Order: sequence, then C-alpha cells, then structure tokens
Amino acid sequence: MVSYGNHDMEAWYSPNGYGGQEARFTLPDNGPDRRNLPGVYSFTHGNTAVISLDPNDISFEIPANLGISGGTQTRWFEAQLKKYRAAKDIDFVVVFFHHCAYCTSTAHASEGGVRQEWVPLFEKYQVDLVINGHNHVYERTDVLKGGRVAKQLPIGGTAYPETDGVVYVTAGAAGRSLYAFSAEQSYEGHEKDLGSVASFVCVQGGKRAETVEWSRVRYLDYSFLRVDVTPAPKGRYATLKVQGIAETGERVDHFTVARRAK
Repeated sequence: MVSYGNHDMEAWYSPNGYGGQEARFTLPDNGPDRRNLPGVYSFTHGNTAVISLDPNDISFEIPANLGISGGTQTRWFEAQLKKYRAAKDIDFVVVFFHHCAYCTSTAHASEGGVRQEWVPLFEKYQVDLVINGHNHVYERTDVLKGGRVAKQLPIGGTAYPETDGVVYVTAGAAGRSLYAFSAEQSYEGHEKDLGSVASFVCVQGGKRAETVEWSRVRYLDYSFLRVDVTPAPKGRYATLKVQGIAETGERVDHFTVARRAK
C-alpha cells in the first residue's frame, strides 16, 4: 500500500498532479475526495487500522497543492479516528504519510503544517504509530505529547499510547540517495545519548530553527521498517513490535507499543 508525497505530483499528467500515480496504483476508494486526494484512504488488517494521508494538502515547505482539499481531508481523518477508536475489533491505529512531523535530517527536517493540522488529532485519539518518509534517513522519536518528550523511549523500550503519547518514525531510507543529520548517529549497539539536537521546522514562508530533545534513534544507511502485531484476549495487552532493519539485515532499532485489547 502506498502513500503519495511531493515527488508524486506530476503536473503534466492531470490538474491534481496524480494522474501518473493513478495509472500505476489501484487504491481503496474510501477517502474524502477521490478527484483531488486519490492517495487518501484507510483499511484494516486484523486488529489494526491503517490510514494513509496526503500531506501535500497541508505542506508549508512544498506548497504546490497546499489547501487543495479545503479542509476536507482533516475532517475525514478525524471521523476515521473516531470510527476506529470506537470499533470493538480494532486495537491499534497506524497512520502513514510522506512529510515528517518530527525529523532532524538536514534536508527537510520537520513539517510545520503537519504539526499544526494533524499532531493534535494524533494525540487526541492516541494514535499508536506515525510513519513518515520524505527524509532519506531512519529516525525515531521518544514518546511525544504537546511537542515535548512525555516519556523517553530507549531502544527496546515500551510505549503505552493510552497514557504516554505518540511515537513518530521516519523510514525514508529505502532506495534513493541518503541525506544527513546535524548530530551523530545513534542506533542499536551504537547509542549516543544526546541531550539535544539542533534542527529546524518548515513554517509558512520559510524555516524556523529549533533545538529538540526528542530525537532518540538516528541511522544513516539503507533500511526499512518491520511491524509485527500480536493480538491479546480482552483486557490484556496487545503489542505492536516495531523494528528498524538495515540493508544488511541487522537491526538498528526496536521498540514496542502496548495497548489493552478490547
């Protein structure tokens, strides 16, 4: 399943830029605006709901499609979150999209439009995992709430989203040329516990420098993300185990998200 980003906007194919992608992929037709947002949809697999969003609609950094939905996407997204949180057979909600909510790569870093529009909803509905691309690196945050570290999440640690907050993973190092970090790498077996990292966030009209404390894992080589979900009887903890896997097959990060099963 794919999610559309800035490189998928190819204006010569169609007015919305997505004609080339629509010729390649057939995605679920359950999003809010098939004409303007063909990459926005949701599906379920077992006890997990997955939601694909289109951040081109809210990106300050690359504003070619900024505002294309007129707010329709965010309203639809909140309705999906309400639906899945109320569903008796859904424990976990995973959201994936291109531009990063929280990243310290020197290329794009963080997207202020995502923080403004969607981060409050991630927290309100206790989203279990947010996965981004855009930056060609692997990076993972601590558990965040209100833009701050609510709980440190070391490699091998466990997050409880019902009380702790949200974990964000940038998994963008799958094939293209790699980017860089402003700080040292820190990954499994090579941890560097830095108190803060200098970075920036893309805001309307430019960039704003920021010093962040939430960058827990940084790995700069080809990698992908593996997620294994284990259901549980009602009242016990279901788990969502996340691993960052290097091109070599070695593990560079792992953590668990645990939630009481419905």
